[in-house]
Amino acid sequence: MNEELKEKLKLKIAISQMKEEEKMAMNKEKNKISKGIGLVACLVIATTGIVFAKDKGNFFINLFGKNASDGVQIAVDNGYVKKTETKYIKADGIEVTIDSFLIDDYNFDMNFKINLDDKYDIKEMQGLQPFDLKVIDENNEIVFLTSEAETMIAEENKTVGTQNFHPLFWGGYSMNGDIISDNEIMLHLTAYGSEEHKIPKSKKLYVTFSKVINKTAIQEGANDIYAGNWKFELDVPEKMYNRETIIYRMKSCNDEKTEVSNATLSNTAFKIFISETTTDKIDYELLKARPPKNASDMIALGKEYVETSDGKRFEPSGKNDGDGGYTVPAEDDKIVNYSQTFNLTKFDATDVLKVHIFTNKGEEIVIEYERNK
Repeated sequence: MNEELKEKLKLKIAISQMKEEEKMAMNKEKNKISKGIGLVACLVIATTGIVFAKDKGNFFINLFGKNASDGVQIAVDNGYVKKTETKYIKADGIEVTIDSFLIDDYNFDMNFKINLDDKYDIKEMQGLQPFDLKVIDENNEIVFLTSEAETMIAEENKTVGTQNFHPLFWGGYSMNGDIISDNEIMLHLTAYGSEEHKIPKSKKLYVTFSKVINKTAIQEGANDIYAGNWKFELDVPEKMYNRETIIYRMKSCNDEKTEVSNATLSNTAFKIFISETTTDKIDYELLKARPPKNASDMIALGKEYVETSDGKRFEPSGKNDGDGGYTVPAEDDKIVNYSQTFNLTKFDATDVLKVHIFTNKGEEIVIEYERNK
């Protein structure tokens, strides 16, 4: 592998892990600033580490790794997951198969099982991950791309994207691995879509990548890049490609000034959207603070919750695939669009839901939603 590619890999990895403490704080406070402020807040989060999960047959209690939201796990617990039967494909002593996946409007999760030859020390290879991973469907629509794959497509087409470009990674994705035996690693991919870029309803998935990298080794200056021709074809279960999203309409709100849009409920997440109008020009630097400091009456992120009519309470998703926070349109310095993702799923849906949100002044806003029939 040439030195130019190696240096590009190092740069991309360095960017993906830039300001890691800030990213962790951002997830904790649920203050993910969207691309309206700047794509820097949506950089790839790529981490490795052991997930302490209990074995449940071939599945884990936290099936798609530490960055998958509780909403995704609730869906898995209710059978909303596909266990695959793809063959292992081997190159350079590295065998890969797709173990399982989940695809929904707002979440895309996939597990890769990696077998290593005896020549490798598995403890030194835990940073393995596909470099140019691309997932397309039967309509040639892009379901998921790593940023490296998107860059390569852009370079080939002399453009920033393709006609069917589906910028899922703008919302965020992560890959992290678990050692599951003496020669096996389970690599978890977790990603999320958005209201503007929902994950397409696909009947087939075509998964390809030509390079596997050892991210940890490359960071340390080694040249651990492995070439191959990994290709997989997956049938998507009918319950996933023929899925439906429940629409909830606002029934009441105790704050007349709050402009509330419809809410949506999928198999893995509940999303709400609110437009907030500010009277002063937004200070972008203050808005990017944790929490935002430019408006004292803004919603206090991370304190919201949704309540079903049977008394169950669901918190915001605090993991990588839980999109939420503020978006400021670049062309407008007066409107702040607030959204939040909760761990409520269709499996606990009731006809009426109440969302409790709190301002930084301590005021409570209660929004009652009614299921659209």
